[in-house]
Amino acid sequence: MFTRTLVSLLAVKASTAFSLEVSDYAFRGSRDVTISSFQLYPENIDFDPKYQRAYISALYNCSVAVYDPLQNRVVETIKFPGLSGNPSFHASGIQVDPLGRLSVIINAGVAFDTSGKNISGDNFLVKYDLKKKLLSFKSNLTAVTNGVYGGYQDVEHDSCGNSFVVGTFPSSIIRVSANGQPATPWFLSRNTNSTKKGLTGLAAKGSILLASDEEGGRLLRFDMRAAQGVPIVVQIGNNGQNSSSIGQSLDGIYLPARFGGKILLVSANGAGTVVLRSRDGAWRSAEKLGVIPNPFLQQGGSTTASVQMGEKIYSLTEFFADTSSKIPGTLAGNRTEFPLHDITSAVEKLLNQ
Repeated sequence: MFTRTLVSLLAVKASTAFSLEVSDYAFRGSRDVTISSFQLYPENIDFDPKYQRAYISALYNCSVAVYDPLQNRVVETIKFPGLSGNPSFHASGIQVDPLGRLSVIINAGVAFDTSGKNISGDNFLVKYDLKKKLLSFKSNLTAVTNGVYGGYQDVEHDSCGNSFVVGTFPSSIIRVSANGQPATPWFLSRNTNSTKKGLTGLAAKGSILLASDEEGGRLLRFDMRAAQGVPIVVQIGNNGQNSSSIGQSLDGIYLPARFGGKILLVSANGAGTVVLRSRDGAWRSAEKLGVIPNPFLQQGGSTTASVQMGEKIYSLTEFFADTSSKIPGTLAGNRTEFPLHDITSAVEKLLNQ
């Protein structure tokens, strides 16, 4: 998630039939898509081929927009009683878990508004049953560390449906069992200075959990089978040279299914999408292939996440600065159109250079 100081997957494989349907219908060739939805302000996104829908976290309204890519429109809004519409809460990380439930991270927005100076307020992992359209459970992440760690903003899962939730101010990962209990600290930074911005995004392949780390622009690797998370720094090379830094102002990270877990897309709010490759997919080391520029930077747009829908890959853009001119009586600015930037060919070009 972006901070005001910067004004800052389980990847699911689509079926062949749906990939062809999407490609033939609306996403043939290189094409950006514009979602028309008043005050959407998307922070994260995940695509579920089972229901042929993308789920988008609407940051300021603290809800989830259900997006149909075939119709190119939002067809439903999921709200959470007591959380949605509350100015204290923001909706951030989002992902469909292996059990078919939607995981949504609801955080106390003040942590990001103050860059970690104030991490008060509750943060939650909300589980929503997509079939029954009911809340499965709500886990209070703040209570796990008695409020010492905050800024929770992204989520990943192991094959059993256990959730791993990342906190940024300072770095932490909370493990929440598939049924919601217990929730335990799995990784905690020894430095408890909440203004020290740390982990920002998560991506998983098998038992491998990858995390982007703002401190030093690093990529970390964890083993989700372990009782406690032990971070290992992934060595990053750049054109044959060692370069441990991915970039700055890091946000979400994503492993597109079409590349078999060997390509990691790292969203950097200002710069765009950083493309990393692990040739063997083990992520002990990686190459930094390049950066796909953020085309909306001059318009105040920040790159926050990536998603694969069908065979296409898109970057998501948020407009954080709009909060400086909120519409009276609402929680967000006066924006209706939000772009999905097609980066498919740009990623492939970097792979083939």
